[in-house]
Amino acid sequence: MNAKGFFITVLACTLLLLACAAGFVAWTDPMLTVGKLEEGETALFMNERYEMAGLIRNQDYSALVMGTSLVANYRASWFTSGLGEETLKITFPDGWISEFDTALDLAMRTHPDVNTVFFCLDPNILVRSDSERRVELPGYLYNDNPFDDVEFYLSADAVTLSAKTLWERQWGWATELDDAYVWDGNFDFSRETVLKGYTRPEPSGTALPEDAYLAAAKENLDVLCGWMERYPQVQFHIWFPPYSILYWDKMIRLGTADAILNAVEYAAQRLIGCENGKAYIFLGLFDTITDLDNYTDHIHCSRTVNSWVAWTMMGGYWQLTDENCRSAVEELRRFVHDYDYEAIFN
Repeated sequence: MNAKGFFITVLACTLLLLACAAGFVAWTDPMLTVGKLEEGETALFMNERYEMAGLIRNQDYSALVMGTSLVANYRASWFTSGLGEETLKITFPDGWISEFDTALDLAMRTHPDVNTVFFCLDPNILVRSDSERRVELPGYLYNDNPFDDVEFYLSADAVTLSAKTLWERQWGWATELDDAYVWDGNFDFSRETVLKGYTRPEPSGTALPEDAYLAAAKENLDVLCGWMERYPQVQFHIWFPPYSILYWDKMIRLGTADAILNAVEYAAQRLIGCENGKAYIFLGLFDTITDLDNYTDHIHCSRTVNSWVAWTMMGGYWQLTDENCRSAVEELRRFVHDYDYEAIFN
């Protein structure tokens, strides 16, 4: 065989191997990029930042519920049942506002009939600037260019994931979409567990300026309020989740409580000023947040609490208004400062 024939043979074999690899990845679909999951079908759900792109593109829905790990244990079926509309859950662990912005943009491009969005605005993401972001979505999966997806289909990692997916499906380790990324069944929710895992910081002795987080909060609220301006046909429901009393113990001792509460008040005031936005504050569920049996750590609460929050919002309760917003935050502020934290540990 001459050099030209050898080169053509090698090239043909290489292209064939690449085609087989891409075909194998598409067939096993480890990141759910190819097809829609029908009711009753299962998947492994291993990496939210990759898999969400395919779920957003391919599933049927007209409502969304979005958030960080605080939303991972919510079930989309709660909202589907309560709203009477098919709902998709979008969750990114330790997610950033810009990531949810990218996800929502894709959802609205592919499902322009979306009319309801629930978004969990936990204080941890409210008070940090996107310039600090440590993780990033794979942009090639969220854009409208199908050709750059080859980066995924021809990667060694994708082939490895495909083999793993094929193996684990054989053992029945997959779950249905409604249980995607749900982890509450693997953890104990109890006072003992929370206290065992909580490292109480030493008092800092100083307090951050009350406006310390307002710049980051403004940056993030510009994005959220931008959603409402960009999609006036969509009703947005934004809620502050019920962090436990240990969160506030930590913030008091670190000297950040007032700065965070000021950021929360700023965010709430802006949200209720949006015509198609509703805000709910569950940070002040005092009986709930002081009962540590509702928690597995200082911020993540049980399925019972999550379900109650979901149904409360769908029923239109605990909504902030011009009349009650300031008083609700002030009541929370008094509670946070007056609480007997030492009694928790005695």
